[in-house]
Amino acid sequence: MRHLDVLYRVLVGCVGIQVIYGGYWALHDLSARLRLWPDPARAEAFVESLTPLQETLFFSHVAMNAVVLGLVLARLRLALPAFILSFALDRGEWVIMGGNTLFSSMVAVDAWAMFSFTLQGAIIALLLILTFEGELRRAG
Repeated sequence: MRHLDVLYRVLVGCVGIQVIYGGYWALHDLSARLRLWPDPARAEAFVESLTPLQETLFFSHVAMNAVVLGLVLARLRLALPAFILSFALDRGEWVIMGGNTLFSSMVAVDAWAMFSFTLQGAIIALLLILTFEGELRRAG
């Protein structure tokens, strides 16, 4: 197996993990809105602590992850700019979330941020390598 094939498979796995990671947090958010948490008061407080801008950035990022996975599976180089947009949306949301003391008290924000940032850095690196090596092609 060629080394670029291995890198492509690693990329698919990493983007898949990114989709699952975003989906996990989206379900966390939605379950709070549906009052499915064991502590309804905490769920309500969590929902009230979120801004419309933050939610727009977050859910746009989650949707972009799915778009990127589709582009990667189609081996299209548009995956790189699409993922950079996803990354920017996510980092913008994390800047806002960093000021959310309720969320910070609920989860290990630093650990999750480091995991997310490391995963995203690996995806960007793999997308760059595979794009410049010609493994991802132009649409059309």
